[in-house]
Amino acid sequence: MGMKDDWRLLHNDIEYLKKAELNPTDGEEICRHTRHLRCCKFCLEPVQDNPYQWWFLPLNLSCCICEECYNDFKEDFEWKKLDGWDIEWGE
Repeated sequence: MGMKDDWRLLHNDIEYLKKAELNPTDGEEICRHTRHLRCCKFCLEPVQDNPYQWWFLPLNLSCCICEECYNDFKEDFEWKKLDGWDIEWGE
């Protein structure tokens, strides 16, 4: 299945994620700092309060991307993976 045929790309509002810089983090951090992020932007996998569930966040914290979708789309979207230390949680 090509990228054009992938059901996870049916959202109209994903263009802003092209060439985005993404910080890795875990479900526990997301639940602690950004409760508005409930699921993956692409596949709708729910965020769990789990330090072993990996996620990727754009700098503006507008959405989260699960590890599987990140790996599936990182080349197509030309994402730049940051070190994770640059997350501004806004606290």
